[in-house]
Amino acid sequence: MPPSLYAADWVYLQSLLTQAHTQKLAEHREWQVLLHYQPSGSGHVSEVDDPRFFHAPNGQTNPIAELEATLKAFFAPPSKPNTKPQHPQCAFIARYHWLKQQLNFDSVRLPPQPCPAFDKWLAQLQPAGLSMIFPAAYLNNPASMFGHTLLRIDQVNQTEQTRLLAYALNYTAATNEENGLVFAIKGITGGYPGLFSVLPYYKKVKEYSDLENRNLWEYQLNFTPQEIHRLLRHVWELDKIYFEYYFFDENCAYHLLSLLEVARPSLHLREQLPPWIIPADTVRVVVAVPSLVKQAVFRPASTTRLRHALYQLSPQQQDWVYQLAQGEIAPEESHFAALDVTTRTQVLEVAYDYLYYQHQSRQTDKTKARRLRKLLIARSRLPSNVTFSPLPTPPPPEQGHASFRMTMGWGYDDGQYYQRLRLRPAYHDLLDPEAGYTPGAQINFFDLSLRHHSSSLKLDALKLIDIVSLSPRDRFFKSLSWKINTGWQRRRLNEGKRSLIYRTNGGAGLSYKPAANVQGYAFLESSLDIGGALRHDYALGLGGSAGLFIDVGSRWRGHIYASVQRFGLGHTQTLHEIGMEQRLTLSQNNALRLRLNRQDFTKDNAASQIELSWQWYFW
Repeated sequence: MPPSLYAADWVYLQSLLTQAHTQKLAEHREWQVLLHYQPSGSGHVSEVDDPRFFHAPNGQTNPIAELEATLKAFFAPPSKPNTKPQHPQCAFIARYHWLKQQLNFDSVRLPPQPCPAFDKWLAQLQPAGLSMIFPAAYLNNPASMFGHTLLRIDQVNQTEQTRLLAYALNYTAATNEENGLVFAIKGITGGYPGLFSVLPYYKKVKEYSDLENRNLWEYQLNFTPQEIHRLLRHVWELDKIYFEYYFFDENCAYHLLSLLEVARPSLHLREQLPPWIIPADTVRVVVAVPSLVKQAVFRPASTTRLRHALYQLSPQQQDWVYQLAQGEIAPEESHFAALDVTTRTQVLEVAYDYLYYQHQSRQTDKTKARRLRKLLIARSRLPSNVTFSPLPTPPPPEQGHASFRMTMGWGYDDGQYYQRLRLRPAYHDLLDPEAGYTPGAQINFFDLSLRHHSSSLKLDALKLIDIVSLSPRDRFFKSLSWKINTGWQRRRLNEGKRSLIYRTNGGAGLSYKPAANVQGYAFLESSLDIGGALRHDYALGLGGSAGLFIDVGSRWRGHIYASVQRFGLGHTQTLHEIGMEQRLTLSQNNALRLRLNRQDFTKDNAASQIELSWQWYFW
């Protein structure tokens, strides 16, 4: 008998252990999700990596031993209220409630311990519902390139006006790493601890919608009060408990789904996910469960609302907005005050919103702060209603194409017919169907291309990373566009032979959107090529590229482009390319592409290519 147990306690513990073994509780789905066990070989292993989460020394890999040790821990002597460490019944309150329900604890032989800290925390949350929040992709933050998911704990009597006062449940990697390479390596290999946190929802909205300018989608989930309390008890158990964070699988999206499975163990959400997990895929999985989502609500970012308002103003009205925001004119000046009330109201509204956006983006000084106050006072003296058309709701992320793309192509290149097979695990390029994705954002990872001709199958390209950010620029938004890609690809050398080299290319530039369906861009860029087929085994060059995207309806997109690269060091050569590509969307996960291009690789030599391909998106 363990020395910490009295004889009577020991007898009752043995009785409970016998019942637990008889009922095979360690094999129950509820116990498996509470401990985050996953099958591993012939046994199980918990995804929790913090040893403080387990009572048994081998609890991470032995569900039975952990259940036995947990039951024993519940017999610990009473703790003083509000002291640390908490009594095991409080520290692991979700396990306690489930085992109590399964084994019908005798409250005399195993007295329930008071948990005032948990009770206070739960009362502060006022839980009445759950919503899943999806902030769209944000390319300027590597951890948020694919979007993000978190949960909002909706409160009792919550309204549209008070939703920001609710609490958010977030899972993220704990990192202050500034070095991009170290950040990527540690993120891929599980070098960062992942932690759950509960914080005011308005702080996350400010971060995502106002500071990072990301649109949000809110999905109100259909869980009972009992299921919500079960989830929150488990969140309490996970306070300061770490998991190893992996960007591609055990990330924010994955572990938030595990919480939903704790709330309702009959859900098997994570089993529907691909090996690499992207937040948008988890949205699709949740929405696909019948009756799990009650309602979806779109929350536009501040820049989305501001751009929509600006597009509705005439060029003259936009001039006034800019001049008011810049302090070139004042609201009380006679030529502005003489305008009709509706025009002044619209212009002052947008001018204030624009200057406030600069304030949120930390682009203001004391002079602009005073100007902001003057605009607010002038606006308050006019009617409150503003006649702008409603912001249209874009397609939600679950209506976008799936992340994995397979391409089968047939083409003709410099006198040879060929067939192409491409496999891209993630995620979206600028010619893919745009519905459900962030406009102007391209993120491709591990894009593999194989080419077959003359009974020969060769690697044509393997792009490890291919990212492009096209941010429309105008006098209100001084956005910078950029691109970076690295990987193996074939390059035509001076004699016309297509040789495999490793290229790293990057650049910065500008993008403009003269119409809603037209976007142009231009980049200055540099390339470093490495390969044995190159003279001196390398080539370093500078150049530029430009192009134009045109949309005709929602199904057809065209892209014309041109580029030039002058490799002046190593293998000297000048490459010119001009081309056109088109995409026709057949369905949510099917599309056709046609590509034509011409490459000049020496003064007197060139090659033309045409390719028709079918693209299937899945997973």
